[in-house]
This record gives sequence, C-alpha cells and structure tokens, in this order.
Amino acid sequence: MEGDESQHRHSTNSEALPAIPNERLIKIVLATTIAASAFTIQIFLPALPAVQAAFDVTASQVQLTISLPLLVTALATLIYGPLSDRFGRRPALVGGMIIFFAGTVLCLFANSIVTLVLGRFIQALGSAAGVVIARAAVRDLYGRERAAAVLAGLIAVMVVAPMIAPTLGGFLVDGFGWRGNIGATVIFAGILLALIVFGMPETHKAETGVSFGLGSMLASFKILLSAPAYRAYAFQSAFMISIFYVFLAAAPYAVMTVMDVSATSYGLYFLLSTIGYLSGTLIATRYSERVGIDPMIRIGTLLAIVTTAIVVAFLAFGVWHPLAIFLPITILGTANGMALPNSNAGAISVYPELAGTASGLTSFIQLGIAALFAQASGSWQNGTPFPLAIFMLCAALLAWTAFTYSKYEERSAAVGATDGPT
Repeated sequence: MEGDESQHRHSTNSEALPAIPNERLIKIVLATTIAASAFTIQIFLPALPAVQAAFDVTASQVQLTISLPLLVTALATLIYGPLSDRFGRRPALVGGMIIFFAGTVLCLFANSIVTLVLGRFIQALGSAAGVVIARAAVRDLYGRERAAAVLAGLIAVMVVAPMIAPTLGGFLVDGFGWRGNIGATVIFAGILLALIVFGMPETHKAETGVSFGLGSMLASFKILLSAPAYRAYAFQSAFMISIFYVFLAAAPYAVMTVMDVSATSYGLYFLLSTIGYLSGTLIATRYSERVGIDPMIRIGTLLAIVTTAIVVAFLAFGVWHPLAIFLPITILGTANGMALPNSNAGAISVYPELAGTASGLTSFIQLGIAALFAQASGSWQNGTPFPLAIFMLCAALLAWTAFTYSKYEERSAAVGATDGPT
C-alpha cells in the first residue's frame, strides 16, 4: 500500500494539466464557493443570543443552529465528493447551491426554533457541495505541486467575506434583528448560484464507465484511510479547524455575555482575526511551494499551541477582557492560514484519481470533529470564559499529535518496505 501510495503521489509531478480559460473569473467563483459554508455560519453567530431570547429556548437548543449544520455538512460531503468524481464537478455543484438557496429562504421565514433548525439543516445540506467540489476543482486545474499555493491564494481573496461576516451580522442584529442575518445570506446565496451557473466550467470529465454506489464509495474511503499520509493531513486539519469552531461557538457567550460586550462590538473585535487569517494565507501563498507542505503544517500547528496556551494563561491570571482573547486569536488565525491550505492540498493529492472523494471524506472528518467540539464548548456555560480557552488548547494539542503520529507511521511503513524481503 505504501509503495502504491508513493507511486501515486510522485506520478502527479509530470501530469498533463488542462488549459485554464477565464482563470480570474474561475478563481472568483471558486473563492466564493469555498466561502459559502463559513459565511453562512459566521454571519449568524452574533444572532445566537437574540434567537435564544426570541424563541425562549435553552443554550443547547439554540446551539443546534450551529452544531447540526456542521454535522449535516460533514455527512453530505461524503456524497458530493464521489458524485463529482462520477458525474462531474459542475452538475453536483449547481444542485448543491440550489438546495443551499432554498434552505436559506426557509430560515428567513422561520417562526419557531424547530423551523429555523430545519432551514439550517437544508441550508447546510446544499452549502456542503461548495468546499468539497471547489477544492477538487483546484486539484483538477493545478495539480499537486501548485494546489496548496493556489488554495491559499483563493482563501486570501475570499477570506474577507466570511471573516467580516460576524461584524456585518452584529450590525444587522442591532439594527434589524436576527432575521437581518438571514436576509443577507439569501442575497449571498442567490449571487453565488448565478456565479456558478454562468461562470463555472466543468473541470473533471465524468467517468461514465465507473460504478457509483455505496460499495464503491466505501472501498474508496478504505483506500484513503489506509494511507498514513492521508490520515496525517485529514486529522491534523480537522483539529485545527476545531480550534476555530470552538471559538465561533463559545466566544459569543464568553465575550458578549460574560464580559458584557454588544453584538456590534463583538463583530468589530472579530475583525482582528481577519487580519491574522489573511496574513497566514498570504504566507502560505508565497512560501508553500518553497518551504514544503509538511514544514508549513508543523509551523502553523506549533503556533496554534502557543497562542491557545497564551489565552489560557491570560484568563488564569484574571485578565478577562476581549483583547485577552482576540489578540492571541489574531495570531491563531495566522497559524490556521499557514497550515490549512497545505493540509487540504496534501489530503486531496495522496490519490489524485480520488481527489473528489478525498475532498469529501476530509470535509466529513473535519466538520464531524469540529461539530463535536463546537457543541461541547458552546453548551458549557459556567459564567466564565474558561471553556472557550480549554477546548481550543485541547484541539491544538490533538492537531499536533495526529499529524506527528501519522507521519511516524508513514516513515515506519516506508522503512519496513525498504528493509523487507525483495
């Protein structure tokens, strides 16, 4: 298996890649598509206290509007990846965006927490197509050698939209109520659907001779999960994303409720993380090809451990101020921006012929783990900001452990193959 995996990875260096007409427009479409799920979640975050008050529900119930979409997205990505490998990227993406738009409209007219959660369910079911298929399309167009740098560049271009979403969401909540968030997302979903229909070409030829079904999907998943290299990239990225989703889920309570900060002020503080994340993606764009995927991942993960530990230290010494959280989070954003494009590129390049499936399975692992962290951290409300800090530090440590252990397995397997009988 290890020998086959190495052969697959190395064979991509000389692969023939398609010409890219209208490359700038395609990059805009891909960047916006990648942003869809994150934008939808983040613009809604400042509305959580307002939704809880409007429907008179518990914190755990309103947290379902965040954690359930993550779980739904995770499950849906398992389908979109193989679908796009079998039938092409474009039809799978258009179908997903239609579902995304329909679910968002349902959220806008929700008159109960049940209807709102259902709308968020449908919304997530559609938006799941975005990041899975966009990442696979990048792999189709650019190959392994440039995929990390291009992904980082796309994130740098589109990062402003989802990262300023909490700021926009805060203004909308204070000015128009929580439905203002949903109204903005309806507009976003409509524009995105139009961009994909009119600006996104097919990047992957449909494999008409290949069967599509549960058996073939499970077989592909087994191939990927059997490779230590894939596990290293997939699980490292999952725990790195979990750090951020812990912040998304638990920071509104820690900052707005415990520290008595308004929704608008929370959104403005959140802009600091935009600076950090954008800086990290620009670093990845510039240095990923030169430094290498694995070193960039290690640097980003170590930086995440240091910054989350700083948050714990600040809070332990009684510095309960928004800047004690948001200043380290700015550096954490840099760490994420450096590591994630590289780990995503690594995961979808282990087996290039399974790029869509790998993208979907990676998203499932990422969002499934992130959803568990988000639900646990967001529901633990004890009148302090400590749950936020503790869960972030744990996720950072697990990211380092997952990557280091799987890479050790990969090296051990390679040594065993070399030393074995010929």
